[in-house]
Amino acid sequence: MNRTFVGELLIFLLLAIGSLAREKSSDTLSLTDGSVLQVNLTNLHDSVPYMRQVSIKATSNATFNINNISSSASFIIFQIHTYQHNVTLSYDKDYLNKISNKSVFGSNIGLFSRLSENIVTQLFVKNDNVHDVNGLLAVVAYHNKAPIPGGCNLEFNTEIAPYAKVQILDAMVIVDFQPASVPWNDSVKLTCEKNPVKVEMYQIFLNEQDFSINSYFVAITSMLTVTDIKNNGVKVANPVIFSPMRRMFSAYTGVGSIYVALATYGNYSAAYVPSFSYACHPTIDPASCDVLPNLLSKIICAFCFFVGLLSICFGHHQLKVDMTLPVFFTGTVIGYAAVGDILIAMGIGLCFTIFWLACQSYFSIIFSGIMFNMTLGFLFACVTYFLSPDSFTVLQNNWVFWSLFMSLALGLSLIMTIIFEFGFVMTCSIIASFMVILPLDYWIGSALKYIIINIIRRMTVKGFNLVTVRPPFEANDIALIIFWLCLVLYRTWKQWCRVGVLDLAERTPLLR
Repeated sequence: MNRTFVGELLIFLLLAIGSLAREKSSDTLSLTDGSVLQVNLTNLHDSVPYMRQVSIKATSNATFNINNISSSASFIIFQIHTYQHNVTLSYDKDYLNKISNKSVFGSNIGLFSRLSENIVTQLFVKNDNVHDVNGLLAVVAYHNKAPIPGGCNLEFNTEIAPYAKVQILDAMVIVDFQPASVPWNDSVKLTCEKNPVKVEMYQIFLNEQDFSINSYFVAITSMLTVTDIKNNGVKVANPVIFSPMRRMFSAYTGVGSIYVALATYGNYSAAYVPSFSYACHPTIDPASCDVLPNLLSKIICAFCFFVGLLSICFGHHQLKVDMTLPVFFTGTVIGYAAVGDILIAMGIGLCFTIFWLACQSYFSIIFSGIMFNMTLGFLFACVTYFLSPDSFTVLQNNWVFWSLFMSLALGLSLIMTIIFEFGFVMTCSIIASFMVILPLDYWIGSALKYIIINIIRRMTVKGFNLVTVRPPFEANDIALIIFWLCLVLYRTWKQWCRVGVLDLAERTPLLR
């Protein structure tokens, strides 16, 4: 479900108010080498976690003594979330310096701990970095009827793995987690055969291009408990082709996203440790978050903007030249998908344009009209894919997807060709307006550029048919869509009303 700007604002205010009501210190606690933190969990339960913001000094170790745990709790998930840097969390301080089944390394990590009365549980953390690391400690307790997240682990290091592993690739983000087990008590041990525990994943986006540490911690705080996850997150459809313990997402560079799984057994649920990704590394490698990585791409982006703007303002005076823009633009996109080089792609776009002009001279008017309006059909099919719900899993099949894609593109092209003048006006107006919107989208950091990028990825990236393409939808995106609509209406009014249908018919080669 996409949220409006007002909805996002209300959610942020509710989260801020809710965080004040929880047992959380407003001050950041500094942990130096050898620090021991007493984690008092007297009033802890699954809807109100323990939270504490900390700063772990460079190259230091700290110990957490977890005590005074509520008698109703059967186990806890102890978590630490650090901002953009990894730390080690371990059951044993002797395993802080090595990869083992006693420790976990990362920036969104956690360990399972089964509770016993009047026994202090100890956990250890190490910051190997040469600078201080900001983190959020969180502890969530569950009773003995709740399933155990990651209790049926077969692949990760620790025996029970309530955390996820995130891989950031150029075009996608892959999130892996381990199956949950049924509740564990003295009479029933962990069992994973014919596992009846259902695991679902939820996701939320941060504001686009928001790399602030406060936004990061507020977002993590909003996805710690079962109730918060269901209220704030959007459920991700279960895969039908690959492992149900893996989710794949289109990489929206520079947009923070939280992924968290819920394990449900009967009427009881437990949450995994939330994981996080910007689809880039803003602190370690800021250049990885730049969607226009070099000078050439910036120049071409500016060129696209000014050509589109000239077409909107003066296109009706230079109709023959203006008609080539949709064909050139679509040919360039297809060329880029084929070769991956923008200059060669522009050459391919030019070849598309020359071929279309030749079709006007030597082939039928209908054929050249269909080819011209296919540019609008192509964009319409791209928008449809961009907005398609992830629950429409039939699109994961490439044969079905490309059949539907081409049917949409060709169907709209035929309709636009049949209605001649109006079809010509709408194709020129929408494509020229999108050429203006696309550079603006790059410059302000919104997501409409992925209308084109996602379809290029679908054409070229192996396995992209399996990803969830649900995009972020923020205030910037809404503003650009409104502006796009205004440009289309302005260009349509200027070309249709001021030039006139008769004048258009006299000057349009398609109508001769």
